[in-house]
Amino acid sequence: MEASALRVENSHTIHLAGTSVDRYDVELPAPACHTAIAGWDPRRLRASTAPVNCRRCLRLIERQQLPAILQDAIF
Repeated sequence: MEASALRVENSHTIHLAGTSVDRYDVELPAPACHTAIAGWDPRRLRASTAPVNCRRCLRLIERQQLPAILQDAIF
């Protein structure tokens, strides 16, 4: 299964795409590892076709603890 990936603006870290729930209970796209998502702007996310290189996301993939994968249409 090919997972969606994303990066935060021009970052070189590629995350597995996941979701996060904001304070209004709205589900938003987010890195699957949830690293540093408090206080950030989800509009800074960019879809990526590069391979995931985030260590935390790679561990999730290895353990098969994958969240729901986002559709490309969200981006």
